Amino acid sequence: MRPTLHHLYIVVVALLFGASLFFTFRVVALKRSVSTAASPQALKSGQAATLVTVLDGDEVSVRVVTERIHVRILGLYAFDPTTADPVEQPHGKTATGFLETLRNQPVELVFDELKYDSRKRLLAYLHKDGRDQGEVMIEKGLALAYTKYPFGRLSAYAAAETRAHQERAGLWADRRIVERAVGLKALWDSERRRGE
Repeated sequence: MRPTLHHLYIVVVALLFGASLFFTFRVVALKRSVSTAASPQALKSGQAATLVTVLDGDEVSVRVVTERIHVRILGLYAFDPTTADPVEQPHGKTATGFLETLRNQPVELVFDELKYDSRKRLLAYLHKDGRDQGEVMIEKGLALAYTKYPFGRLSAYAAAETRAHQERAGLWADRRIVERAVGLKALWDSERRRGE
């Protein structure tokens, strides 16, 4: 029996589906290995940690003593480095690359209140040598101030973003991504006003 185009199509679809499942399970396993089980009483603002994994431009995994904690960097939005979008991907990779320079280095987790998001990620600012790395990323135009939800450093982050925009730093020099950034900011402001 000769393979037909239909059989070839089925084989290709099956291979793609299998590869998709394989990579999905690998990502899920990685995220499960990043524990948020550290005792809330044990974590304090200014907590020393070691950055062990960069998940993307606004998510990292840190080690506090023997526990691994998944951290969503508070007030920061970076574009996805794994997207197939040729406009967003380079900016996502640049933000991720910045955080990669901090990998295996001592950092501090700083927060106004101990809080986790719906995905059980600790919401915290990331400091290195006393300097807020989220603010640094915004100043360099590597990320946006995530204004959908209020946070304690909103005005400082907004000022850093305004400076980056005026100086056309990083993503602010790319007209195509600026259009998307402005659209996102308008959406977040609208959602915040509606309480979403």
